[in-house]
Amino acid sequence: MTKRRTLLLLTLGVLALGNVARAEHDGRLAAVPQDSSRPNVEALTMLLPAPFSIMAGVLGNNPTFPYPLLDAPSALPAIAANGPVLYDLLSSLPSREALFTNYLQRLANEYESKHILYRSIPLSDCSGMFHRLLQQMKEAFPAFVYPEVTEARSSRALAQWYHARGGLHIIGNAADSGHLIKPGAVLFFGQVGKKYQNPSIELLTAYGQGIMHIGTVVDVEKDEQGQVIGYTMFHARGRGKIASHTHHYRSNPQNSGLPAFGNWRQQLVAIAYIDTP
Repeated sequence: MTKRRTLLLLTLGVLALGNVARAEHDGRLAAVPQDSSRPNVEALTMLLPAPFSIMAGVLGNNPTFPYPLLDAPSALPAIAANGPVLYDLLSSLPSREALFTNYLQRLANEYESKHILYRSIPLSDCSGMFHRLLQQMKEAFPAFVYPEVTEARSSRALAQWYHARGGLHIIGNAADSGHLIKPGAVLFFGQVGKKYQNPSIELLTAYGQGIMHIGTVVDVEKDEQGQVIGYTMFHARGRGKIASHTHHYRSNPQNSGLPAFGNWRQQLVAIAYIDTP
């Protein structure tokens, strides 16, 4: 890609983001108090995936310079010589991680508001709801690699897909896995009441023996030392319940009979990430 085309893409993306952030007629933005010294991450995530559509329309094809792979600090040296205004604009943009997390949270909230009952429509069980999230995230962040429904429909097939790409962390001691838990993490849980010690991928992907449930982390709770001690998960919860957020996942559950970071009596057995490069 030429330097001029790269600059054009950056400029269009920044202008598109800035216009939405400044839109006074949008009631949702007006209702949120803003600190003028910080970028409006919520406004930016409300725009996704519009920047890609705008740039594609101008260039006549799909842009080959995807913003999600480019954190603002990484772009600064390349465009510094092209004008202090553009430099200042990019330096104030939130990171790709912040955009990713806020967009994921927005999607989870939207799906919960639809009150989708477990197995009431296609893709409404635990792995199906995860695929719904993936389909939307793929549109906004196309630079990552995502499993397709046709190749990895079930929770066990998804674990196998991530494992084959080196992206699955099999958990031996869940209590020590807090550093792996973050927004966008895909959590895999075992059978109800079953205890696993250093499970193999073969065991985890065996029907009726390994993985039984899957969910997506949308937020975490940390202690004063910055260690993850709890998380919020969006998932299809089971028969008679709607897909929604739940918050009871602790490193040290009050009930000593429950596993650390588990889904009640289901042990956390593996972790992967939506943003797989």
